[in-house]
Amino acid sequence: MVYHETMTTYTVKQLAMYAGVSVRTLHHYDAIGLLHPSRQPNGYRRYGQQEVLRLQQILFFRELGFSLDEIKGILSRPDFDVLGTLQEHRALLQKRSDRLRTLLETVDKTIANLRGERDMQIREYYEGFSDEQVEAYRREARERYGEKTVEESERRVLDLGKEKFAEVQAEGVSVCRALVEAMPNGVESPEVQALVERWRDWLENFSHYTDEMLLGLAKMYREDQRFADYYRKYHPDLPGFFTQAIEVWVEKRRGK
Repeated sequence: MVYHETMTTYTVKQLAMYAGVSVRTLHHYDAIGLLHPSRQPNGYRRYGQQEVLRLQQILFFRELGFSLDEIKGILSRPDFDVLGTLQEHRALLQKRSDRLRTLLETVDKTIANLRGERDMQIREYYEGFSDEQVEAYRREARERYGEKTVEESERRVLDLGKEKFAEVQAEGVSVCRALVEAMPNGVESPEVQALVERWRDWLENFSHYTDEMLLGLAKMYREDQRFADYYRKYHPDLPGFFTQAIEVWVEKRRGK
């Protein structure tokens, strides 16, 4: 492999700045034998072109999820080919770029759908996610609610049809917006509790939920980052407020 060498060398501080890593990181890479600076005739340690390329490879592999031990093993192989590896990196990063672009399109479609600006097919909600990710979400749901519940929920969604599904989505958005408007009244107010009742009825479109399952959902709305981020789009305090309102609703229901 022929490198196009230059006479330029860099101090640890300079290379850290250009590469967007910390000086401490470069010192650590040196300590574990992953990236050694070269020693100059004057005794100073500098990074030359080969070290610059090696650091690039390290950062590429880190971006792709490899551990430092794995990277060290790969770069230490006698048959390691920088050019060939760069071509592989490019192919993998191109796939990631395509996937991220698809995910962005999915987000835009969903936002437009929630605003009532377009309709979406059910499978469009999962465009950009790998089959493994979709199955991971289904597996998580099965672990929480059981296989039978998940299958029933999926069947109900498919049976809704496109038009009815859009109506159900709109109702969910309407409940969230109404909750935000009613927040000043407090979680125990009749207005908020009526909205929780409305939300409870809305859930029946997907599955039947016991009180325990409702409490589990309430906890997820506050503690699961995915749910919390969704409700924060309506109001920063909505996840916690919604959770408390559901807990109050269940407690009152049990007190009947």
